Amino acid sequence: MAGGLVRGATDVARGFHYLMAHPRLWGWVVAPAILTLILIIAIIAGVLALIAPAVAWVAVLVPDFLEGWVGGVLRLLVVVGLASAGFVVYVSVSGMLAGPFCELLSESIEERVTGKKPPPFSPIAFVRGLVIGIVHSIRRLGVYLATLALVFVLGAALPVVGPAAAMVVGAYLAARASAYDCYDAVLARRGLSYRDKGAYLRAHRGRTVGLGAVVAGLLLVPGVNLVALGLGAAGATLAALDLESRAR
Repeated sequence: MAGGLVRGATDVARGFHYLMAHPRLWGWVVAPAILTLILIIAIIAGVLALIAPAVAWVAVLVPDFLEGWVGGVLRLLVVVGLASAGFVVYVSVSGMLAGPFCELLSESIEERVTGKKPPPFSPIAFVRGLVIGIVHSIRRLGVYLATLALVFVLGAALPVVGPAAAMVVGAYLAARASAYDCYDAVLARRGLSYRDKGAYLRAHRGRTVGLGAVVAGLLLVPGVNLVALGLGAAGATLAALDLESRAR
């Protein structure tokens, strides 16, 4: 498992070096960066706007004689919970926006590595893939938010453990979401179903989560976060080709 995590982390570096060696491919990375920037601004504004109402709502649930004692903890819990939820939403939605561009990037990398020509571009196939990707992203986002909501509720019952648990769960879900989005650039072109994509990620859990963890971390770095999913998609494509060649 540990070896797979390290290998997954190095896959991101491989993707970066490949893009540096083929500068024309950066167009597929820069295009969704603009959409990602707009999303970041919207998520931050939303979290800031929700903090005060959420703190007030949680405070109502606490007896008056405990409000002063646990008020600071409640505020921390609310901020951590909203930030974790916002991060998971950001990762999932940014992956949804970048998905079509990452698929085209992955297709270009695979053509260069294997020498096989991709099928001609089809607007119908492009739109179909986009719709499927959005449906899968919404489904995944619903599961992740439900999990975070459960952690948030448990955190209210366990104020000391709650913030830490929310951060750990949020980080893992963000890594999983990032891994899915990056590998989806390859797997969607293979025609895999949502269930089959999940099975693929589980079969290579260490390597895929390792890549996803690095990409999720890069999504927190200003500037770099705009191109993080593109770097991950490039690395995931190279990794998937490696795994397929070994399976033959």
